[in-house]
Amino acid sequence: MRRNIKRIISFILIILLIALTLSGCKSKEKKINFIYPFTAEVNSYDPQVASTSDEFLIIENTFEGLIRIDDQGNIQKGCAESWEVSNDGLTYTFKLKQGLKWNITTDKYEDGDKKGEFKDKRLQMLGYEFNPDITANDFVFALRRAVLPETQSPMFPSVSSIANAVAINGGTLSADKLGVTAPDDYTLVITLSSPDSSFMQTLSSSVAMPCNEEFFNATKGRYGLDTKYTLFNGQFYLSQILDASYLLKRNEEYKGEFPTAISQLSLRIVDENGTDGSGKSVVDRLESGTYDAAFITGQQSDLLAKENSVSLVPYEDTTWALLLNTSNAVFQNYNMRYAFCLGLSRVDESEKEFLSDAKNLTPPSCTIGDKSAAEQIGATVYTENNAKSVQLWTDNLKQLETSDITLTFLTTPEMETPLKELLQGIQSGIGNVVKDSDGNPVSFTIKVETLEMNELDTAVAKREYDAVLYPFKSASTSPITFLKSFSAENKTG
Repeated sequence: MRRNIKRIISFILIILLIALTLSGCKSKEKKINFIYPFTAEVNSYDPQVASTSDEFLIIENTFEGLIRIDDQGNIQKGCAESWEVSNDGLTYTFKLKQGLKWNITTDKYEDGDKKGEFKDKRLQMLGYEFNPDITANDFVFALRRAVLPETQSPMFPSVSSIANAVAINGGTLSADKLGVTAPDDYTLVITLSSPDSSFMQTLSSSVAMPCNEEFFNATKGRYGLDTKYTLFNGQFYLSQILDASYLLKRNEEYKGEFPTAISQLSLRIVDENGTDGSGKSVVDRLESGTYDAAFITGQQSDLLAKENSVSLVPYEDTTWALLLNTSNAVFQNYNMRYAFCLGLSRVDESEKEFLSDAKNLTPPSCTIGDKSAAEQIGATVYTENNAKSVQLWTDNLKQLETSDITLTFLTTPEMETPLKELLQGIQSGIGNVVKDSDGNPVSFTIKVETLEMNELDTAVAKREYDAVLYPFKSASTSPITFLKSFSAENKTG
C-alpha cells in the first residue's frame, strides 16, 4: 500500500520557482525582496550534477536553458528563439538568440586595487577579460558532460534517448559521438535514437542547462563548487552565501524573454523542523508575512486553512510507501509478504485533503510530456483481498521457527493515524489467525512507534525496523530519475 502526501505551497511560490508571474512587470518599486525558506541541502551549483530539491531550486532561478515550460505545460522561449522537430520525432533543431551573455561582474576593479587585479574571482582565475556570448557550443558541451560516465549525472536517464548517449555513458564511445552538434554558433541540432515525448521537458530541466567549456576547464575540476567557479545565465545569480541565508540578485545581463521585477531573493535557511534562527515555524512566518512563500506539509496546511491571507496550491511530489524488512524472518518469505500486502486496508483519503490514494510508486509531480506519469503508468498497487491474505498467511506460518510473532511499524508522528488505518485490515484478518495449517497455536502482535524524520532515516539506513511507512520525494519532474534514485538507494533491501 502506498500513499501520496500533498505538499502545499503558497501560490506566490510559483513566482520563485519559475520566475514568470512577475516577469516584465512594470513596477514602480525600485527593490522587491522576496523571502523564501529552504533547507540548504546544496552540494554544488553545477546543473549537470544537481540532485537535491534545493539545488534544483537555485539552478532553476540562476540558469536558463533552450526553452521553458510553464505551469500549463506550454513551451516558451528560453535561449532559443525558434525550433523545429522532424516528422519522425528524432531531430530537434534550435535557433539561439544572439547577444545573450553569461553573468560576469562588469565592475572590473575595486578601489585601491593594483592595476590588473580583478574584482571578480572568475576573471582573476582566468587572468584576462572574459565576456563571451552564450552559443550553441555551450549546450553541446553541457549535454556531452551530462552523458559522460565520470560526471555521474543523476539526470542521465532523462537524456539517454539522445543518439549514442547510452554507449558513451557505458564507456564504449567518446563524447564527441553524441547526437548533439552545432553547425554554427547559433544553431543546435539534437538527434535522438528513438522518439521521446518528454524530451522538450527534459530540455527545460537542469541537466540541459548550458556550460561554457573554456570556463569549465579553467576551474580545474572545481566547477559548481563555489560561486567563483560557476557561470550563471538566468534571471538571477547567486550573490552571497551567509550563515542564515542564500542571496540571489537580479541578473542585469539577462536578455531573455522573461526579465524579473524581483531585485533580490532571500532563501532563508531553516532546520528539519521548519524553523529558522528565531525558533518560529514556517507557518508562523507565513502568517506574519515574513516569508513570501514556502513549502509546507499537508498537516501544516490545516493550520492555515482559515487564513485568508495565504493561498494554498497542492503539489504532490511524495509517495509514502510501506517498506518491509526482508531481514525479518516473517518477511523473508515471499508468500507472507504477499499475504501482508493483500491484507492492508485502504486509507480513507476524504479524512485529510492533503492525502490521496497512490496507484503506483511514482508521485504525480513526475510527468511524461504534459501528463502525470502516475496516470500513464497505471495502477500497480495490490488490491485488498482479506480471504486470500488469511489463507496465504495460515499456509506459511509453519515455516517460521517461532509461534509468537511481534512486528513493530515505524513512521513519523503526523503519519501515525494513516499507518494505523492501513493496519486495520491486517488486525481484522491476519490478526485473527490463531493456528497454522497444521493446527499449531500462534500469536500475532503489531506495535506502532513514531520517530522524527532524522531518526526514521537512521533506522531505515541501518535496517533497524520490521516495517516502516516512509516518504519517497521526487526532486525533479522526471519519472525515470525518480525510479532510478529509488532503485539506487535500495532502502528496501
